[in-house]
Amino acid sequence: MSTDLLIAFTLLGIALVHALVIGSWRSAIAERRNQDAEIKDGAPMMSVIVPARDEERGIAQVLQDLHAQAFPKERYEVIVVDDASSDRTASIAKGMCPQWPGLRVLSNAGAGKKAAITTGAIAASHDHIVLTDADTRCGPERLKAIAMAMREQQADLLILPVRTEGHGLLGWLQSTEQAALLGMSMGSALNGAPVLAYGANLAFTAAAFREVGGFANDRFASGDDLFLLRRMRAQGKRIGVHFSSESLVTTAAVASWSAFFAQRLRWAGKMRGAIGVFSLLGVIGLALPWMLLAASVNFSFVDSMGQHAFHHLLFLAAAWMLWAVPPLNLVAEVQRALGMRVRFMVNVFALLAFSAYAPVIAVLSLVLRTSWKGRRM
Repeated sequence: MSTDLLIAFTLLGIALVHALVIGSWRSAIAERRNQDAEIKDGAPMMSVIVPARDEERGIAQVLQDLHAQAFPKERYEVIVVDDASSDRTASIAKGMCPQWPGLRVLSNAGAGKKAAITTGAIAASHDHIVLTDADTRCGPERLKAIAMAMREQQADLLILPVRTEGHGLLGWLQSTEQAALLGMSMGSALNGAPVLAYGANLAFTAAAFREVGGFANDRFASGDDLFLLRRMRAQGKRIGVHFSSESLVTTAAVASWSAFFAQRLRWAGKMRGAIGVFSLLGVIGLALPWMLLAASVNFSFVDSMGQHAFHHLLFLAAAWMLWAVPPLNLVAEVQRALGMRVRFMVNVFALLAFSAYAPVIAVLSLVLRTSWKGRRM
């Protein structure tokens, strides 16, 4: 077997593993999506923590959504933790307290989102805690769905869905990218090997949070979701998942390309602290299309005549199909599950775009530090 043919065969094997993993995520989502939730006796009481920094444009909306929950008011409280906001975030939230006894506004005992979550968890009146970012929106069935999922799964940590909404090319790109990440998060969790969670929408028990040490000694400013998930898994805590249009939160896509790349640099930066098998698989996944491209560019049917040229071409074509089709199917499955329109050409564009910029961002995140709301990450 020639060297070029061996390379093509090896890439086919890598692509096959890639396809099997992503295909297993899609199958898990197709089987378990849109779980129904019904309030039953013994539904847990919950404390909703909303870390907020400079969110005066969105804080009232998310609090209105939380106030409108189809969940008994006496069974949950909402704690806004103001993280040294320089705008009217705290005053807007405090202005809602007189009409809502279940709402409290606290000042962050430290600095940053992890400290804000810890401040809220310490002050929480109930053991079941739900994190909600201050720039998200949610439907009225969310807390009911989360409460019943926590009880039925006996979960120490519950992974929940997040959907990005936007318009135009940039908005659609972000929405599609988020659908792919959501497919990875939900699919891997449903298969019993969770690799990703979302701090914008996450539930856990205060007892488990204390037992794993919260965020103590974390070196990275961001990554509250990823690092808490890793700590919970490392200490054998029960990880649950609820993938439903009822339990999701939505967040708006960023409006500019500069903000888009800065956001992804910030997200990629936290992955430096997540070394492991998942990181290795991620590197292989990012490198696969580039390796396929290099092998395809170097292929010459004429030069390969008499050296299994047909097999070489077949291996490369099959590898390309195994790379592209499974993620496109996964994204479409997630989009259908969340009632989103499936735009095939947009999904293809997003896959190609992600394959181009993701490796660049991954490398840049190793040397560049970004800032978020005036703080270095």
